[in-house]
Amino acid sequence: MQQASLNVAFMINSLEGGGAERVMCNLLSAMESYFTSNQLCVYLILLDDLPEAHTCPAYVNKVTLNTHGSLLKGYRSARQMLEAIKPQFCFSFLTRSNMVNIALARSFGYQAIISERVNTSSHFAGGFKDTVSKLMVKMSYRFADNVVAVSQGVKADLQQNFGVPEARLQVIHNPYDIAQLKQLADKPVDDLPPRSYIIGTGRLVKNKNFSLLLNAFAQSELTDDLLILGQGDEQASLVALARQLGIAERVHFSGFRSNPYPYLKHARFFVSTSNAEGFPNAIVEAMCLGKPVAATNCESGPAEILSGEYPFNVDEFEASMYGCLCQVNQINGVVQALNFLNNESNLDYYAGQSRLRAQDFSYAVFREKIIQTIKGRHRQSEEMNNVHSG
Repeated sequence: MQQASLNVAFMINSLEGGGAERVMCNLLSAMESYFTSNQLCVYLILLDDLPEAHTCPAYVNKVTLNTHGSLLKGYRSARQMLEAIKPQFCFSFLTRSNMVNIALARSFGYQAIISERVNTSSHFAGGFKDTVSKLMVKMSYRFADNVVAVSQGVKADLQQNFGVPEARLQVIHNPYDIAQLKQLADKPVDDLPPRSYIIGTGRLVKNKNFSLLLNAFAQSELTDDLLILGQGDEQASLVALARQLGIAERVHFSGFRSNPYPYLKHARFFVSTSNAEGFPNAIVEAMCLGKPVAATNCESGPAEILSGEYPFNVDEFEASMYGCLCQVNQINGVVQALNFLNNESNLDYYAGQSRLRAQDFSYAVFREKIIQTIKGRHRQSEEMNNVHSG
């Protein structure tokens, strides 16, 4: 790795507004000194030509393909690019990019490092298309040289349900720059709700289950407003639901914000009612800003963050070590959590617990684990080859 002009590649579907996309850019930023000191030329391959909500570091050679979400087109286009780059390894995020990466690694002989950002079983919840996708993951992921899971829950799911060998699996939590988040949170904005509010963020899609949050909010004792940041295909139905519940004047659908942190800073607390996650960035980012958190105990991530344990079972509602956990898709638990955090002494206590827990997700720890993953890829590949040949 010390010789000049060696190429390495990273791959992701796009840089649209999302947690995985943000982490990819953060990873590349955190690794700049390592790559430049080792004279590595870094490429970032985007499979889709979509509007970008996150900024790739300037030292990276960004290549944007135009595959329109197609796995086959992604394979063909990325094949040409990777054949030209001839990378030592390719590190990919998200299912489609991961499958393309694994397939091409077998053709060109580079090392495929993939990262799973969601709980795969929960993400592909049902239907013919999801069944096919799960089968494709099961057939392909076991052939990656290294599989980086974003949480213990994601690791357990990949091992138990998709046949990924434990020897190839490792957990690396997402990194957070607390000082930078605080700087971003201090940026002025002119569209904060005029009244006290709580906040939820994320794509307005079925899996995020904002309808549960709206129903629980309507039944809670809160007099605050609710601010929801995000966009997605469920927005119209959620607006209609808020109107039906009689809370439309108290709920603010403010769309996607590339800098959501000023809105987090001024909220009383943060709520997540997802049915499934990988490792929910928004929860830790809220904690970095000292915000108490209530979250559904979905697979996977919330329990690891808020209780420090995995697995962790919740019956309706539990005030755990670092935040409030609620039963998935169960309104009573969320109502209890909202009412619990409406108490000022509980709110103050968990604000302190959030700040304490946020220190466990530092950039330094993340960077060191990524370096060890990159350095260890040849050794791991040789070990696995020895196992198979034996």
